[in-house]
Amino acid sequence: MAGVDVTAGVSDRKLYARKSSGLIRTIGVFGAMVFGVHCISLSSSGLIPYSWVAGVWPGSSIIGVLTVAMILCLFHAYTYANIGAAMPRSGADYTLASRVLSPPLAFAASWTLVIFSGMVAGSLIAWIPSSVIPTFSQTIGIVFQNEAFLRFAEWSASTTGIIVVGTICTAITFVLMILPTRTIVRVLEVGFFLGLLAWVILYYQLLSAPVGSFPAAWDRFMGAGSYEGRIALAQQYGMKFEYSPAIMTLAGLIMGFWIFYGYYIPTFFAGEVKQTERTLLIGSWASLIVTWAIFVLGAILLQRHVPLEWIAAESYLSQSDYTGMTMPWITFYAAILKPIFPLVLIVAFAWLYTLINLAQTYFFYCSRIVFAWSFDRLIPEAVCSIHPKLHSPVVAIIIITILAEIGVIDAATGGVMGAQLNFVFFAVCTQLIPVTAMTLFPFLKPDLFEVAPKLVKLRLGKVPVITIIGAITLAYLLWMIIASFLFPAVGGRIGAGTLLTLFGLLLSGIVVFYVARWYRLRKEGIDIFWTYQSVPPL
Repeated sequence: MAGVDVTAGVSDRKLYARKSSGLIRTIGVFGAMVFGVHCISLSSSGLIPYSWVAGVWPGSSIIGVLTVAMILCLFHAYTYANIGAAMPRSGADYTLASRVLSPPLAFAASWTLVIFSGMVAGSLIAWIPSSVIPTFSQTIGIVFQNEAFLRFAEWSASTTGIIVVGTICTAITFVLMILPTRTIVRVLEVGFFLGLLAWVILYYQLLSAPVGSFPAAWDRFMGAGSYEGRIALAQQYGMKFEYSPAIMTLAGLIMGFWIFYGYYIPTFFAGEVKQTERTLLIGSWASLIVTWAIFVLGAILLQRHVPLEWIAAESYLSQSDYTGMTMPWITFYAAILKPIFPLVLIVAFAWLYTLINLAQTYFFYCSRIVFAWSFDRLIPEAVCSIHPKLHSPVVAIIIITILAEIGVIDAATGGVMGAQLNFVFFAVCTQLIPVTAMTLFPFLKPDLFEVAPKLVKLRLGKVPVITIIGAITLAYLLWMIIASFLFPAVGGRIGAGTLLTLFGLLLSGIVVFYVARWYRLRKEGIDIFWTYQSVPPL
């Protein structure tokens, strides 16, 4: 009883950094969809089905894998849309899990996700000089016989090139991210339409070239006889075809989260989303369906020219010990079919622009989660301060920028901390906490459940729909974790080092939580656990 009396006597000002978040709800359905599309990425994920999936699962239909993946992700998207609708604030997943399950555990999971997300933002930025610039420079150099572009491609992929270009791109991303949210959304919308234009150009190149012209076009740029011997060469390096619907389904189950990761990120900044109940669900589903349709149409048009087996062979060689040149990129395939310099340049520019947009989405959602921690007084209140003119949490964005720069350097020097493959494993593991919280929400917090929006309270008979969908999502996440060990080629060889890193980050998050609790109790007489007895102000 004494604890209740003390809590009652503590003012809102002490329990929370401010009586309102200070953030403005400006993101509508289209904006949420654009965020999701960019975090999936029309550029980076736009290459994966043809350059990676085809070679990891030779014989499996690219269209089938994408379709199975998209359908499974719809369930996950529904769960996260409900999390944001139930707790429409910054860091909605952390906020919900900390109020429903366990504050220390929820914070540790969120802490781990943010640190790795910040690092991955840097590794994605590093991908610009290490892969994207070399790919397009090599394409231009090969197709238009320009040695300068080939030399620039080599320099860009060097350690120096990655750090220099990566740091410049990180700085650009930071400048863009401290702008008002409305401006950030406009920058992303420009990138969305620019990305669509790039894909329209690729479709045009693939459609306008006569069927049967690809072998000659490939041999022209890659060497006489190269096309004909590609499948046999890949088989020499160990490629085996598996023509099995079960294998294709398995591939879709595993690859879905990797290809489409990002459709649900508006949940992380639900405090800036208008009409969260409607916006989060429609936005996440729309981003999934739009990107699925774009990638599937690309596969259909590409396979007009090239058999699936050949695409798989080129993809497989790029991932094998083969030391010859491989170019398993749909952008390269389109360029050699229709080698028009302005079109290649437009696609290259769009790819670079949308990769900056991809980094922006990571900066945005990470900074808002950090903002939520600060708002709960787990870290200094200055972190959740809002710039009076820009209306953005500049300090939180600076923190993510530092993590991203570390990720750039890590990627340039061959580190693995920000590796995309490891990140997906980390993301899946940390999501077990908020998804479990959402699944049990109706039973653990019936008072909050009863006042939640209609979407959250839907029932199938007497059973809450979110409990059913949440259980399916949990099963999907658990399968992703198991698959990371059963299929090391897909899982990025999750080993003892990765597990120790995950455990270390989770443990450090718990330590930070209890250190913050000790500090607040000693300096201010506030037990942080009191904060989690209520929902943060809007």
